[in-house]
Amino acid sequence: MLHRLPLVLAAVLLSLWVAGCSEKPAEPTEETLNLDADFGGYTASPEAPGFGDADLVEEAVSDSEFNDEVLGFERVNSVIADPQCGYYHFRAVWGRLHYDSTVTELTDWTGSLSVSRGVEIIRRVIRFEPEQDYIVRPRTDPSVIEWVSRTSVHHDGIAVDIFVPRPRLVIDTVQVPQVDSLGDTSYVIVIDTVLGDTSPVTVSFETGPYSRTFAVDELRSLDTVVYLDDSNAVAFHAVEFNRYPCPRGFLAGNWGFDEEGRGRFRGVWWSRGLPSRWEISGYVQGHFGQNSAGRDVFFGKWISRSGRFEGFLKGTYGRIPGPEMADDNARKHARGWFAGRVFNADRLPIGALKGRFRSASAEPDGFFQGRWKLFCPAVEPEAAENEDGF
Repeated sequence: MLHRLPLVLAAVLLSLWVAGCSEKPAEPTEETLNLDADFGGYTASPEAPGFGDADLVEEAVSDSEFNDEVLGFERVNSVIADPQCGYYHFRAVWGRLHYDSTVTELTDWTGSLSVSRGVEIIRRVIRFEPEQDYIVRPRTDPSVIEWVSRTSVHHDGIAVDIFVPRPRLVIDTVQVPQVDSLGDTSYVIVIDTVLGDTSPVTVSFETGPYSRTFAVDELRSLDTVVYLDDSNAVAFHAVEFNRYPCPRGFLAGNWGFDEEGRGRFRGVWWSRGLPSRWEISGYVQGHFGQNSAGRDVFFGKWISRSGRFEGFLKGTYGRIPGPEMADDNARKHARGWFAGRVFNADRLPIGALKGRFRSASAEPDGFFQGRWKLFCPAVEPEAAENEDGF
């Protein structure tokens, strides 16, 4: 769960930022942030780390990098070295996807993630609490990850690289009989090569509260949240990489309404560094609602860990129809989807984002989970032409 940084540390962070940005242009006020301006009223000016929000700053250290021992296995390294193997990044988060202080009982999520053909490398563990949550070690089978996890007011999760090798060529020898004109029989050995195991590759997530198996093709653009009857949920997101991938990653955080009923979201921006290191590299903040034309829209701003401007966010969202839409209070607890574009300081589109949300009447109680991708037409020319970029 999020724990507030000591006020002294928060004050130091803010004072350092103010000292270094004394000539920064004035940031929009609540009066200038609106739902009808081209980019919601945001500017490309720098910001304080985490937009000056101590909770977001601490969120960036709520997960930890995992030093996976299977990287020392010859079998694993040979698969990774093959430029033609499939390469996917898979993220699973389970528990309360938004902080819920009313929860008093633990939910046991002890389980596993396995791939039917391939290897899995754990890159990060998300919100694992020492002495309570851990990866089962040593890992002796690189195709299986096992963990012990219990959640209450918040969630746990893992971020994993999955490599799927292409089917191996198998040498097949057959003795073919040949009869000559005298009736004598001899045998000729015919050597042929055939593909080995070509069965469909699957990835299986198994826990007591929820289990699911995905075809590996689903990992190319996986974006789903499963809600359980006890208010727990499981979020699955994945992307496919080639050897020269366009930058892409994930974003997650809170999505809800403030005391005055205005839609607000804030969260963290996950990206992949080198070599294959995943980390929270920035923050997002924005607002959403219905504009004067009656469209449900959102606007936001993406900054780096240090507060440098990275991009504007702009798009639309929709709620999943259901009985929860009966009144305004229920509307604020609806769930749905969002999709939009990322723009640079010149207001030109440079990427796309999309995901899922569940809103709440108080901002800390709602959440969003999603994916982003930056365009790089020189490598993937179709990306910039695709409506959502995925």
